Amino acid sequence: MTAARILIVEDERIVAEDLRLTLLQLGYEVAGSVASGEEAIPLARERFPDLILMDIFLAGKMDGITTTGEIRKFSAVPVIYLTAFADTTIMDKAKITEPYGYILKPYQERELHTIIEIALYKYRLDRQLRESEEKFRRIVETANEGIWGIDAAGKTTLVNGQMAVMLGLSTDELSGHAASEFVYPPDLPVFQKEQESRRSGKQGSYDLRFAHRDGSVRWVHVSASPVYDEEGSFSGAFSMHTDITDRVAAEEKLQRMNEDLEERVRERTESLDHQVHFLQQLIDTIPSPVYYKDRNLRYTGCNRTFESYLGLSRDTIIGKTGEEILPPDLVTLTRLKDQYLISHQGIQVYQIKFPHQDTTVREIIVKKATFSDSGGEIQGIIGVWMDISDRVRAEEALVESEKRFRAVVQDQSELIYRFRVDRRVLFANKAFLEYFSLDEKKTVGYIFRLPVYPDDQREVDAHFASLVPDHPVGLIEYRCRMGDGSVAWQQWSDRAFFDTAGNVTEYQSVGRDITRKKEIEEQQRRAYRQIEQNLQKFATLNDHIRNPLAVIVMLAGLEENENAQKIIEKSREIDQILTRMHEGYLDSENVRAFLRKHYGIEG
Repeated sequence: MTAARILIVEDERIVAEDLRLTLLQLGYEVAGSVASGEEAIPLARERFPDLILMDIFLAGKMDGITTTGEIRKFSAVPVIYLTAFADTTIMDKAKITEPYGYILKPYQERELHTIIEIALYKYRLDRQLRESEEKFRRIVETANEGIWGIDAAGKTTLVNGQMAVMLGLSTDELSGHAASEFVYPPDLPVFQKEQESRRSGKQGSYDLRFAHRDGSVRWVHVSASPVYDEEGSFSGAFSMHTDITDRVAAEEKLQRMNEDLEERVRERTESLDHQVHFLQQLIDTIPSPVYYKDRNLRYTGCNRTFESYLGLSRDTIIGKTGEEILPPDLVTLTRLKDQYLISHQGIQVYQIKFPHQDTTVREIIVKKATFSDSGGEIQGIIGVWMDISDRVRAEEALVESEKRFRAVVQDQSELIYRFRVDRRVLFANKAFLEYFSLDEKKTVGYIFRLPVYPDDQREVDAHFASLVPDHPVGLIEYRCRMGDGSVAWQQWSDRAFFDTAGNVTEYQSVGRDITRKKEIEEQQRRAYRQIEQNLQKFATLNDHIRNPLAVIVMLAGLEENENAQKIIEKSREIDQILTRMHEGYLDSENVRAFLRKHYGIEG
């Protein structure tokens, strides 16, 4: 995972530098450090930091709160305020800018780290919540069905535009009103009965009539579910509404037609043609290719989609066998499959590649079944083709994407590998294998443990144990014993992956060699220790000079001649010089404190 980029806005130079070094030690990236709001605003716009540490009291015309308000106009980046005063008035003013936390100076490193991580985590959750709410709003507003939500009292709390259009009203005219106000009066008992079912915790689907503004009655199919609050108490219902007025009208019309047809069937057998024609129209509306054959495997019918796939008319297809109309490479397979199905009955599913008449090759799932007469005698086969070309192409694209990802990772200079909890390696890039002198064929798929230096093993174990679902990423530096017997330092960024139960399934580690960095740091420590020792020697030397000098002044004071006076004056000059040097030594304590904190150098 990429380290979070943090912008520091602090006008105290020492505090700002201390923050910068502390953030780097904690594994963050510093996007910049400025001392005023005037500098912070363009930098935030330019560098897009993941978080801002903002001092409330800044040098310049703008304080931290005003600066944050300006940044809020173009960015929702999380801001943590730094302040040395926990003043209620200031805090109330700061709340307006919606900060993600406060840190009182002087701060503790652990406190700083904790507040930053919490702020970053909360910001991610806030962003996900906003995205989720926006998706929900779009779904509600763009749904083809009417959406209606009511509270426990039956009052409307949520309604979308499609529902309002269905009733010829606006959403404002529906909101806050009882849903029962819009139900067609004769259907109120049905509605009230269904509401009682919701109160008892049952879901339900039913047809209901609503009164339209223009005075007409709309038939609606309702699918409703109860809604509960956090305490498990009934708080209302949520329902989807589909306008079935046309369908009901069609069903009523169809019923009348059937009644008339039954009467006419007794008079005229020509009605059979009408039924066959109706069946053909129904099949033609199916978007997938559909066909049917008799026991002799000759086509007796198909839909228009099947015609379009073969590039032949229905009249050409009917009466033919597969040998006469199918591509040669499918003829044998189709015949064998059909013969087996006729003799064994049941359902048959398999996949083929079919050359469409538009010259493209389609990936087809063939699903066939036998059909029988009223006596159970097999009469033929019905087949449906499901074109899965788009899905296959998507799967192939996914595989290709995975290959490109692996190729990119292989070219990285960082040491990258993934492994399971039992240390079985799932993937290792070229840099990792070369660094540890490993053979990919003998490493990937096998158990491998990094040759951690024994003194560092306990810290490494504790590091991996600290990776949990709420904190899956960690940064650590430790040593490994290399194949040539040498010891090398690496810095690793480790990420744990978890299953739905919160158990670790695998890890991914990205590392780099920092041996040279560690050597330089050790050289710096030695140099700083030498500086400290020299300062201590200087302090001792100061005392060694002062004591004899005091004796000289005392002895010269016993004489009242010109030479004695000159000795006393020179001694006083030397004493003044020593005093100034001693004050300089005391001032150097700030430097020594800085060295002790950031480089671990003790006096």
